[in-house]
Amino acid sequence: MTTTYSHLVEVDEAARRLRIHRIYADARKELYTEIDLPAETVDESEESFETFCRLLGENLLLDSPAARKVLGL
Repeated sequence: MTTTYSHLVEVDEAARRLRIHRIYADARKELYTEIDLPAETVDESEESFETFCRLLGENLLLDSPAARKVLGL
């Protein structure tokens, strides 16, 4: 049996942290990961921002059972 869940992305502005939680069908919430937001804004470092976004997207896709199934991963 494959466990399925969705992701909830939470931004803590004061701490400049991004948290990703797994949300299961029974409403259980589990912290998956948390990372610092980039120090620079997109105007200051487009490369840093693009790297952050790429890694975040890859992380979410690889953790998602549904995305892995659809993408054949």
